[in-house]
Amino acid sequence: MPIPLLEPSVRETVRRIRRSLSAIDGVNECEVRMDYTGKKPHVRVRIILDGNPGYERIHGISSTADHEVRRIVPNARVSIRSEPEMGGKHEGVWELVKRITDQEPGSRGAHNIHLENLDGKLGVDFHLEVSAGINVKEAHELATRVEKKLKAANQKISEVVIHTETTSDRVSNERSGHGSELRWYIDHVVKRFPEARLAGPPIIRRVGERQLHVIIHASFSPELSVEMANQTTSKLEAAIKDGYPGIVRVDIVNEPGRKTGAPSMDAAPE
Repeated sequence: MPIPLLEPSVRETVRRIRRSLSAIDGVNECEVRMDYTGKKPHVRVRIILDGNPGYERIHGISSTADHEVRRIVPNARVSIRSEPEMGGKHEGVWELVKRITDQEPGSRGAHNIHLENLDGKLGVDFHLEVSAGINVKEAHELATRVEKKLKAANQKISEVVIHTETTSDRVSNERSGHGSELRWYIDHVVKRFPEARLAGPPIIRRVGERQLHVIIHASFSPELSVEMANQTTSKLEAAIKDGYPGIVRVDIVNEPGRKTGAPSMDAAPE
C-alpha cells in the first residue's frame, strides 16, 4: 500500500488555510504548502491579487493572511509572497530575489516577497534578514547591493523596496503571533504623515479571536498646535484601519518630539 505524501491532518489544515485566505478581499487565488522544520510548522503561501493594488494595500492583505494562518496553525513560521494578476507567473522573479539575497554576504535571506505592476514594469517589496550585530550603515549598503543586483539581473524590475530586520526581530515577532508584516505596514502608513513620527514600536494586542487593538506612540513637533496634531491623529487612525480590516481599535498617544531643525529620528538605529 503506497504511503500518502501528506498526513490527512496536514492536508485538511492546508485546505482550511486555503479556504480562509481565498475569502480575503483582494485575493484572487492562493497556493498553500505546509511542512515541518523539526517540530515547528512552516506554512508557505503564494497569493495572486485582484487587480494591481499598491504596496500599502498589499501589506494589508498580507497582514490579514498572516493573521489567518496563525489562527489556524498557532506558532507557525509563515512565509508569504504575493503578485498581481498580470496574465503570467512570476516564479522567476521570486527565485531571483531568494537567490541573490541568499548569496549576498551579510544577508540571511528574504521573506514576504511582494510584486506590484508598475506600468508594465515590476516593483519588488520584501523583508531582508540581516545579522543582529550589523549596524545601520552596513545594512543600508547591503540593501543597496541587493537592489542593484536585482535590477541588473532583470530589466523588468524598476523599483525595489527593502525592509531590513534582524533574525531576532523575526523570531520575536513570530513568537508574539504578530509577524513582521503589520509592523512594517503601520510604519509605512505613518510615513505618509511627515508631521508625525513613531516614538517606538507599536503595541499590538488581540481582541477576541480574529481582531486586533493597536497602540501607537507618535511624536509631533512641540511647535505644532494641538488641533493640527489631533487632525493628523484622526487621519492616521483611519488610514491604518482602512488597509487592515482586522484592526478594530487604534489608540494614538501624542508626544512632543524634537523642535524643528533637530536631527531626524530616522537617523537613529532601530
